[in-house]
Amino acid sequence: MNEEELIVHVQSYPFLYDLTDARYSNTLIRETAWEEIGHKMKHKVAQKTFPLTYENICKISFYLV
Repeated sequence: MNEEELIVHVQSYPFLYDLTDARYSNTLIRETAWEEIGHKMKHKVAQKTFPLTYENICKISFYLV
């Protein structure tokens, strides 16, 4: 999986990483976003393929700032 491509897609959904976003706590919205990202990246479920562990969140957040 291309991490740079994933970062580009995740940037479109700030509620996946921004704890201050009101939608962050909405599991359904987040799951739908991951499914959309997975579809764009040709994976069934991107969240399962590239779980947002603390280390990965730090990597992604670096590019989002």
